[in-house]
Amino acid sequence: MKKDYKKFSRYGLIGFAIFVSFLPIFNPLQIFTSLQNYSFDTFQRILPREVYSEDPVVIIDIDDRSLAEIGQWPWSRNQLAKLTNQAYAAAALGFDIVFAEPDRTNPQNLIANYSFDEAINKELAALPSNDELFADAISKHGTVVLGQALNNKDNTKPSKNKFGLVTQGDDPKQFIANYLGTQNNIKILDDSASGVGSMSIGNNDVIVRQLPTFERIDEQLVPSLALEMTRVAVGASTFQIKSSNASSEEAYGAQTGINNIKLGPLTIPTTPEGNAWIYFAPTKDILSVSAIDVISGTIPPEFFEGKVALVGTSAAGLLDLRSTPTEKNVPGVTIIAQFMQQIFANEFLQRPDWLFGAEFIAGLFLAVLITLGIQALGPIGGLSIFLVGSGGIMGSSYYFFKSKLFLVDPISPLIISLSVYVAVTFFNFLFTELERSRVRGAFAQYLSPEMVNRLAESSESLVLGGERKEMTFLFSDIRGFTKISEQYKDDPEGLTQLINELLTVLSNAILDHGGTIDKYMGDCIMAFWNAPTDQADHRQLAIQAAHSMNEALDQFNDETDGNIDFKLEIGIGINSGNCIVGNMGSDKRFDYTVLGDAVNLASRLESQSSNYGLHMIIGENTYIDDSTFTIIEIDKIAVKGKSSAETIYTCFKPEAKFTKGFIEKHKAFLQEYRMQNWEVAISLIDELIPSSNDLELYYQHMKERIQEYLTNPPSADWEGVYVAKNK
Repeated sequence: MKKDYKKFSRYGLIGFAIFVSFLPIFNPLQIFTSLQNYSFDTFQRILPREVYSEDPVVIIDIDDRSLAEIGQWPWSRNQLAKLTNQAYAAAALGFDIVFAEPDRTNPQNLIANYSFDEAINKELAALPSNDELFADAISKHGTVVLGQALNNKDNTKPSKNKFGLVTQGDDPKQFIANYLGTQNNIKILDDSASGVGSMSIGNNDVIVRQLPTFERIDEQLVPSLALEMTRVAVGASTFQIKSSNASSEEAYGAQTGINNIKLGPLTIPTTPEGNAWIYFAPTKDILSVSAIDVISGTIPPEFFEGKVALVGTSAAGLLDLRSTPTEKNVPGVTIIAQFMQQIFANEFLQRPDWLFGAEFIAGLFLAVLITLGIQALGPIGGLSIFLVGSGGIMGSSYYFFKSKLFLVDPISPLIISLSVYVAVTFFNFLFTELERSRVRGAFAQYLSPEMVNRLAESSESLVLGGERKEMTFLFSDIRGFTKISEQYKDDPEGLTQLINELLTVLSNAILDHGGTIDKYMGDCIMAFWNAPTDQADHRQLAIQAAHSMNEALDQFNDETDGNIDFKLEIGIGINSGNCIVGNMGSDKRFDYTVLGDAVNLASRLESQSSNYGLHMIIGENTYIDDSTFTIIEIDKIAVKGKSSAETIYTCFKPEAKFTKGFIEKHKAFLQEYRMQNWEVAISLIDELIPSSNDLELYYQHMKERIQEYLTNPPSADWEGVYVAKNK
């Protein structure tokens, strides 16, 4: 066995290192995604994007000062028309706002809501609506882009696209997030605009790291507001979306999904889902002007010449605040502005196709190297390799971010390497301890102390891998567990304590009679005899243990009297037969347990004990002719899952008072029952019930069964075998 441990240390731990290296591929519980995001966020905090002086993006901010001077939002559309006219020189003017309803201050609304004389009503009716004024300004400007809000609440179709679309490779729709509908602007405004884009900030992550370039509603692709504003600003008419498998040569090893989006001379790299990583600059560095200064003319129209202006709000009361990797609670409009800034600056964070493979290979190589280093040089040598490798990975990740804007994940390989180092170091230490205590540690919780000592002194009696033996099996289960749980529904800790205390006294009864506890299954105990060491009287020991369990239960009920409203009861099933016993499972995790039909039958007998109203049922292979116990045959049964019949018995302690006449009359009852002499059998039951309280429930059960047979008699060749309907 010692040699086996050394072999495992040499080869098994290398396999373990390889296995751990594969975890990022499967990414359980998205652990590595969280670690990856943390590392990318850290790089952005260390090296934020620089905003250049020639950057064309400017935010027209509906800030608190604007609200204070003009009034609460929404404003009259004539104010927005003024703003649009003042920014006429902008290359593109976008609104991060949806104008879903007509202006409530339209002159026509005043006529409907207030009582004026006919002359005033006539003058008001002749005035253009504020929506018309705004639409005229939008149409006159010629480069205005409006927003729309996609949602999953209704089936409203989006505005008609005002651009052309060319796709290269796979159909991009299969990769892009789909929505049910959208909240549009009123038709007069949408018709006047040069473009309409989605204002979505993407998924519901707490921190915004990516923005969608396109989303879709059924078959229609909807560009983001930032992308549509960029298209209008550069004067392009068509988007080109390039997806995987654009050609057989390019498809080999490429990511499955969208690769990039081209817009005139601009190329925007994306994730497979069509999202773009946002490289954030400090919000304070983004050029912003107050909306009131634009409307009032304080900022002249010439200021916007060549600029891309985005109208949005930073007012806290309008609740458009988000968090980014570098800042918390920033206005959503600034995130859209940041996306446009990096488009014009041509600075994009990217994860090329080959990066994940490179990270995987780095983690795998370092993990295996650490494992070999520990085996050859000890823990200090392995630690040295880990530190050098970690420094190399972190330095490479920083270099690629700074020079290429590549998002290389350093943390996942480091976590894998550290896990391997800790695990391999402690495995090497534990191998020696496992060798010393393998027998005692394996069985101390299952066997009596005397048997543990015997195995520790002579481990040759333990055959690993399984051996065929004749054994006796015991299953016990607490009856009415649902009722107990209901009483403790408000005190689960109390229920746990009660069950643990009960299982302790029952387990002690088994261990005191040389039994091995195989497992606990909730409130059920499985035990066996005649393994791992030989026990010639294994049947007798199992029956003695069962009686001791009932005695221990009686004492337990007396001690807990008053804590629960009823007495606890258990059912016990005992059976003997051949099985396979030994260490079973995998080469990394196994249990000492048993397999065989005789085991299953013991479990079925325990389940039947409550049906017969008995505390114990034993199989025919456990029957002992010359036993000091009183063993009484109770039925022939074919348990669930078996076609063959089994004669079953119950057992009482020697002091139980059963006269010879009672036993003979009981045998006569079984004979008449199996001969289908129902009336005679019922008559014998009526005579037997007063003679034995211990069998009263059993006889009542048999009487009910006979009543059923009187209504639905079995076949003429019936041999008295009852076919169980449940397990």
